[in-house]
Amino acid sequence: MSKPAQVVIGETANEKLKEPQFDGDQLYLKKKKEDEIRIKLDEFAKELSQVKKQRDEY
Repeated sequence: MSKPAQVVIGETANEKLKEPQFDGDQLYLKKKKEDEIRIKLDEFAKELSQVKKQRDEY
């Protein structure tokens, strides 16, 4: 007699290589954090420009 065999299916190589999927909340938080970092960098660049300008005047 033959017995049915149980098949075990694992992750394929393509599934392992896929980038993690973000849901809407995660994307929103990531974008918000990026925007905050951009704002801080812009402020820093302005301050740096002012300091450079002041140094050049002396």
